[in-house]
Parts: sequence; structure tokens; C-alpha cells
Amino acid sequence: MDRLNGLDASFLYLEKPNVHMHIAGLAIFDSATAPDGEVSFQDVAELLRRRVHEVPRFRQKIHFVPLDIGRPVWADDPDFDLSYHLRRAALPPPGGPRELADFVQRVCSAPLDRSKPLWEMYLIEGLEDDHVATLTKVHHSMMDGITGMQVAGILLDFNPEPRAVETDDWHPEPQPSGLQLVAVALLEQGSRLMRAAIEGPVAALRAPQETLQEIGRVVSSFPNLLRGTLGEAGPFNVAIGPNRRFAMADMPVSEAKAVKNELGGTVTDVILTVVARALRNLFQARGLETEGVDVRAMVPTSTRAEGDSSGGNLVSSMFVDLPVGPMSETERFRTISEVTRRLKTSHVDEGVSTLLDMVEWAPPALHRVTAETAGRQRVGNLVVSSIPGPQEPMYLAGARLVAYHPVLPIGESTALSIAVTSLSGTMGFGFTADWDAVPDIDLLSQGVLESFAELKKAIGV
Repeated sequence: MDRLNGLDASFLYLEKPNVHMHIAGLAIFDSATAPDGEVSFQDVAELLRRRVHEVPRFRQKIHFVPLDIGRPVWADDPDFDLSYHLRRAALPPPGGPRELADFVQRVCSAPLDRSKPLWEMYLIEGLEDDHVATLTKVHHSMMDGITGMQVAGILLDFNPEPRAVETDDWHPEPQPSGLQLVAVALLEQGSRLMRAAIEGPVAALRAPQETLQEIGRVVSSFPNLLRGTLGEAGPFNVAIGPNRRFAMADMPVSEAKAVKNELGGTVTDVILTVVARALRNLFQARGLETEGVDVRAMVPTSTRAEGDSSGGNLVSSMFVDLPVGPMSETERFRTISEVTRRLKTSHVDEGVSTLLDMVEWAPPALHRVTAETAGRQRVGNLVVSSIPGPQEPMYLAGARLVAYHPVLPIGESTALSIAVTSLSGTMGFGFTADWDAVPDIDLLSQGVLESFAELKKAIGV
């Protein structure tokens, strides 16, 4: 058994009939580079069969501890059946971006089955230009965006010829009984409390300066958290339903880097700038005020150490005000760049991370109630997440990856999430929203492309 950490468990507790806590990745491939010019369902099934052991969570399912005495655990699923998780689909003609987005939003409008390992993969055929796609849907309790990129690196290859992987001789561990779950949870809690009682005071005495710094980080995070909850509500801060809309856009990573190098910021600043302009377009189309208006974005930041391939979620966050008023795109970029630079030097994400670490010590029943209560609170006006990945060409059964578009969950009172993945030289945007709250979601994908074109024109790219 492998117990979920506090943040991972929170994603389970947050889930409701209208709040689905899965993430997804839409990968589009050029079949022309594959042997015989196609990627068959059998090719993908065989690839997964040989490599599924490299993602142990794919063969494990969730077990809840009776009476919430401990956080849930992952344990082997003795009934694991790959054919349940890998599915085949085809788009109606012409198989363009709109038909593909329609398929993604339908799949992501349904929750995952908690009685089985929490993932699904679809091979999507019938795309225009001889393309094929995969949609991998995974519960957020299983992994964060960085881990998702590592999983992509396991299932994909850096060469057209798939690397040789021997299948493992898997024998699942017996499923834990309710009594075992309770006994192990009580033993772990007792051991943890005893260790804390001994090690905590000793650490404080040995390193009082570090202890004070830790307290300071927690205290310093409060203003950042209050910024997210006390800001003005926006058009996306509404009660959501169970159905989703999805849109996408992409741009070359090299051109985004050229913009940030010329203007003196980061790739994240480029992303936030084009998102701000896209929001301006949507506001104008709805007849909303934009002069002097800021939209507050919650921007997740990874706290995962370089090379850390462990599962689960290791993230913090900061809140960035995005100006949607009338201004040039270069001015918008410099305004946002100054804000993000100031936030990074204030180390507010470290304080938020420390607060999340404190969740590990909360009694599980209290943890559940706290997570459910927090899920109902407004946190910013939208989420904007950037996930870096390897920039080398990648392949699925010989088919070259063209673009990768991420899908994020939305909150109970935050109806829009935007995620961006930089992979194989392409920056793929994924816009996920509540069906009723953002019927004009395509304005966002159009807006980021318009903004990016203006940024490039301004610097002569």
C-alpha cells in the first residue's frame, strides 16, 4: 500500500458530480512518419502492454480507509484489464480542430470510475491531414503536470523506432482488508506523532534560525492567499455544472523564446501576456468594461526537485493580476513581467508550499472537511498553468508528435482553466471551461494567436 500525500488526497475530496478532478493530455501525431503511414490500435495496445509497468499507478486503484481514520491508499488492482483503459474512437468528417475539441470536451465531462485505476486513454482516428491523436485522462490525485510530462516520456520515444522494453512478470499484491487499512493507518499516525514530538523540538533547538525562517514563510504566504480569495469576482466566478467546453491553440516554442529574450522576461510572461489579451477580446465581445481592469490568475508553480520522478502532486501557487485594458502588447508584457518578477523575489510560493505541507499533519476527517470547504471558495478569477517538457522530437509507434494540448480541471466557483505545455518545439494551449459559463471559448484561442502575432511584429520576428 502507498498512502496519498495531503494534496493528492485533497483532489479526491474535492470531487463532486459537477467537479471532475482529472487532468488530460491531447497528443496529435503525424501518421505519415510511421511505418506504412499509419498508427494502428494494435500498435498502441502492444506499446502500452509492454510499458504499463513503468507507470505503477496505472495498475493500482484507490482504497479509502474506514471512518476516515487515515488518508486513502494506492494498492494493486488484481482485476486490472488494459483493454478497459485503452479505447478506440474516430471523428466525424472533416476531422478538424472543432471536431477534435468536441470529442475532448465530451470525454472530459464525465468522471473516472473510482472502482478501477484512475485513467483512460483513447486512440482517436479520422483526423484531417492523416493525423492521429491520443487523449490520456488521469485523475489529478495520481499526478501533477510535471509528472504527466514524465509519463509522456515513458510512453513516447525520442526516435521513430520504439525502444525495446521487456514486459514484467506482474503478480498483484492482495487487496487490503478494511481491518488492515485501519490498523496500518493507526500505526502510521502513532509513529508520525512520536517522531514529530521528538524531532520537532530537537530541530528547533539545533537550528533556531531555520525554524524562524520556516515560520516567516508561512506568515508571508497569508497576503498572497488573501489576494486570491478577496479580489473582485469576475465573469468566470460562477457555480459550474458537470459539462465542459474545450478549445486549443499552438505556437512555436522558439518564437516565444525570441519574444521573451528581446523584451527581457520569461516564457511564462509571454503566456500570461497572450492570455491577458485573449481575456480582453472576450470581455469586449461581451460588452464588459476593460479600462483599468485586472483579472487575477492563480498560477501553479512546481516545487518538484529536478530529476524527481515520484508520483503525486508537488505544487505551490502565486496570484498574478493580468491587465485587460487598452495598451500595446509590449506594454502588457512588461507590466506582467514586472509583477511576476516581484512575486518571485517575495518567495510567496514557498510560504504556500509550507502551508500545504502542514496538511500532512491534519487528521484525515478534518482534512476532508477542510478540503471540501476550501473547494467552495473563490480562488482567483481563473487558473493559468505552464508545464515545460522536453523539446526533442517525440514519436508514438513511429508517428511524430505535432502538438500536445493539456486539459485542466475547473473549480466549483472558477469556471475557466488555461494550461500550456511546451513539448517537442510546440507550445500547446488548452482552454477548459464550464459549458454554460463560457460558450464563447473559441474567442480565447483566437485571442492568444492575435496577441502573439502582435508581439512578434513588435520585435521583428
